[in-house]
Amino acid sequence: MRILVVTLALLVPLTLSAQDRAKNVVLFLADAGGLSTIASASLHAHGEQNRLFLQQLPYIGLSDTTNASSLVTDSSAGMTAIVTGVRTHSGVVAQGADAVRGKQDGTPLKTILEYAEERGLSTGVISNDSLTGATPASTYAHANDRGKSAEIFQQAFAPRFGDGVDVMIGSGRPGITKALSAAGLDLDALGQRHGRPILSSLDQIPPDASRTIVLFETNTFDVIAAIDAAHRILSKNPKGYFLMVEVDTHTNNLRAGLDRMVVMDKAVEHTSRLVGSDTLLLFTADHSFDIQVRGGRVGNEFLAGADDAQAKAAEEKRRDFRIDTVRVDNAHTGEPVVVAARGPGAARVKGFMKNTDLFRVMLDAFGWTP
Repeated sequence: MRILVVTLALLVPLTLSAQDRAKNVVLFLADAGGLSTIASASLHAHGEQNRLFLQQLPYIGLSDTTNASSLVTDSSAGMTAIVTGVRTHSGVVAQGADAVRGKQDGTPLKTILEYAEERGLSTGVISNDSLTGATPASTYAHANDRGKSAEIFQQAFAPRFGDGVDVMIGSGRPGITKALSAAGLDLDALGQRHGRPILSSLDQIPPDASRTIVLFETNTFDVIAAIDAAHRILSKNPKGYFLMVEVDTHTNNLRAGLDRMVVMDKAVEHTSRLVGSDTLLLFTADHSFDIQVRGGRVGNEFLAGADDAQAKAAEEKRRDFRIDTVRVDNAHTGEPVVVAARGPGAARVKGFMKNTDLFRVMLDAFGWTP
């Protein structure tokens, strides 16, 4: 009897641990969506601070954005750190620091998406950047130069683990078509050869689809509708899924960038209502951007004069401009970025973190070991 009691006592923590694991993980990546961009977006959309949904998530931390060789990173190295737990150099896509950009391949780094594929989960990538852009590419491809669009896109059809990304929704059709053509390939023929027709709208996705690729002409598609379409497909898998959603929030065009940050916030809120309690939602940025709140009065329009100031700066061929409330310079910056989370494993998000820690947050949420 005593042996039985001891055995049960040992089993209880294991059972609770299993219950606390995530079935699904959704990673939201605001490209260049640093803390100052988030603060500005709240002021722009709501007229006051701390009104965004993501600012209400229960677990908040700060992550550095350093890469293997630079204090200020680009998106490929920034995202590589997040999805592989290993730092590399700017311009390199999911390869180790032994890579030399454009000249030498480095060690392929296993991404969280590839871990999911290996274990039979469904996987998805949504981006209002090109589907071969640095952020989405870092989840499914490995290249020594983020500019190798044709090489990157072909890897979606030749995965290292599982059967590859199940849902790909994003922009970049003209650029990808041109890159493939230069490599002697045809976009539609490539998709057909692998039994994966490349659609041009969400409406073309068959109701019973288990996989899909939608490649838009522009980046103005409805991100929330894309999330709904991806969720309908990915949630069919009883083993679970991994989904990455990127929204470009660069504020070199100030109003457009803050509007996109508001779109990202609405996407996080919508997804939070869409998924169940078995899903880890994780929001962060790959790097910050040089935008600073520098003045203004409560109750006044936050972006008053921004459009004229930006137009004047463009005429004068200047990268920077100022208005009463904001100063903007067209450059990435290296300060820590926000990490916000909800769901199983979210409690690991706290304090000052490394960007590589976020990989372990997701891996541990699934209950996997590297």
